Amino acid sequence: MKMQFRVAALAAVSAAALSGPAGATHSWGGYHWSANTAGSLTLNVVTANTAVWEPSIATSISDWHTPVVNGAPAVLTLNRTVNNSLDRRKCSPIAGKVLVCNYAYGKRGWLGIASIWLSNGHISQGTTKLNDSYYTAGSFYDTPAWRALVACQEVGHDFGLAHQDEGYTAPNLGTCMDYTNDADGGGTYGPSNEHPNGHDYDQIASIYNHSHSNLTLQTAGQTSSPAWHPGPIGDSPAEWGRAVHTDRLGRADTFVKDFGNGRRAITHVFWTLETKRHETH
Repeated sequence: MKMQFRVAALAAVSAAALSGPAGATHSWGGYHWSANTAGSLTLNVVTANTAVWEPSIATSISDWHTPVVNGAPAVLTLNRTVNNSLDRRKCSPIAGKVLVCNYAYGKRGWLGIASIWLSNGHISQGTTKLNDSYYTAGSFYDTPAWRALVACQEVGHDFGLAHQDEGYTAPNLGTCMDYTNDADGGGTYGPSNEHPNGHDYDQIASIYNHSHSNLTLQTAGQTSSPAWHPGPIGDSPAEWGRAVHTDRLGRADTFVKDFGNGRRAITHVFWTLETKRHETH
């Protein structure tokens, strides 16, 4: 199944390369890391996770490696380091890296959150939190498909992707950057939303198609600018700052916390299907 997905994604990107841009426009507010070289970003991802999340997290990180097309270097390379000695509850950000954690963060209405910290216009660190409180045995979300969708989408936010679509009842687009009521698809929902698709890879190429003369990320996990080490962003809307975007159900799903001097934290929230609008403020 994984090989079939890879071949399909590679074919989609190859077709896009031959026919020109496919209108890839789902960048998350233009937020991005500084590219290592023109069109190429290598990024360290640290994971602190329990065994039940290992298949989903490992697959999502592997999936986000962009395919090599016509001999050109991969646009995005993610190097994973496992560090299960970290405090998964706090999931404190690490400068120059993405940190992915799972923990029972409580019945707060969200399945996963992605936070990025911006310094001088670029992402300087990022975290993904996966909320075990909604994946308990026998629960609606305790399936490989839902774990794969949420892990893939939140990691995708950490390097600058937004959603391709935010409708829950429309047929799936075959990408984890798509909201849905049915993660693994089938019937009227069509394809699975457990992995990226070619349109996601097109958008990554569009985001990282230039290098920077003053890099904030020189090599994977290394920063060149003066250290800025704010702590974790918190687990509830009151800790995320002001709401700046709502989903199609009217729920605030993107928040900005301003630290001054051009430094901000942006948090995106993947709410449960049953969370109501008034619970997100």
